Amino acid sequence: MENQNIFDELCNCEMCHQAPADRTENPRSRLCRRCREQAIHYPVPRFFIPVALAVLALTVFAYTQMPKSLSDYRIYATAEAKIQQGMLYDTLSQLEQTAKRHPNSTDLAVRLVTLSMDYGCYDYAAYCMNTCLVGKSLSDAVYGDMLHYQNILNRYYDTLDELQTFFDQMKEDTDPEAAVSTIREKLKELEKDPQMYHPLIWYYLAQFSGEPEECKDYLLKCLEENPMDFTAMSDLGTRLRREGDFDGARSYYQQVLRYEKTEALACRGMAILSLLNQNPDEALIFARTAYESNPDATYVRDTYLITLFENGMTEEAERLKQEMKEAGTPVEEDTEALLNGTITLREYYMEEETL
Repeated sequence: MENQNIFDELCNCEMCHQAPADRTENPRSRLCRRCREQAIHYPVPRFFIPVALAVLALTVFAYTQMPKSLSDYRIYATAEAKIQQGMLYDTLSQLEQTAKRHPNSTDLAVRLVTLSMDYGCYDYAAYCMNTCLVGKSLSDAVYGDMLHYQNILNRYYDTLDELQTFFDQMKEDTDPEAAVSTIREKLKELEKDPQMYHPLIWYYLAQFSGEPEECKDYLLKCLEENPMDFTAMSDLGTRLRREGDFDGARSYYQQVLRYEKTEALACRGMAILSLLNQNPDEALIFARTAYESNPDATYVRDTYLITLFENGMTEEAERLKQEMKEAGTPVEEDTEALLNGTITLREYYMEEETL
């Protein structure tokens, strides 16, 4: 028995059973020195090496693509929040670029069209339908939504075409009063057609209304059916400002700026309110934003010019006057009267006949 115990002691390595356990570092060790080293440095099978290299390559590729993919997903996921922060146009543009980078993504294309329609950007929605959505497979629910949007766009463009054809047929030498009367009759006729896009008809009826209250009523009808018509909102704000209702005017301008902080007509309106409230510094910020956003929008250059003069920036103002002359829209007589001090800001902005 003693010999058996000695043998067990000399061959008690649990792996090779040929050498004693090495307990120099750990008294409870059950492996000899050689087996312990092999266990620590276990050899990698050769067939695993190409697999490991392939996995490594895929991992590296995934990491190089991850920033772009995460960025694109962030644009998709935060689009609505950014619009609520006043970045409508930038958001739609970023979504369009993202959709182009992922041409097979139906979700991106649908989201782009949906947001464009929800916020009244009909031209953009039509463009995106034709470039990003054509040929994609849609669920029944999404197809129903897109069909609804297409019907709205068809009515919208049919109405535009009808009005354009009518305006083209009018003679240039028509008496202005007779022309206005004829246009109103045509608009009233189109208003009765259920296939026409009525918010657009009501907007034009507002432009050719003789009575201020009638004009506002038509604009309100327009916004009731299309609450994201920024032009109608800005127009209504301007008409309230002319009547002296500055708070009412500001509320409509701010509704626009809530979704698009660079929208030219709303920024112009806010600049004018700031001028009338004797705050030329604030007016300059709004007027410059309007000019940089869309200098060709109605009377944006004129308002920027006046704001420059009110801030004593005569050199910039003179350059802008030259720009307006070269663009074929020279400074009007009443604007010159304001700049020369013949009339006051209140007289100019409370009695102007146009936008």
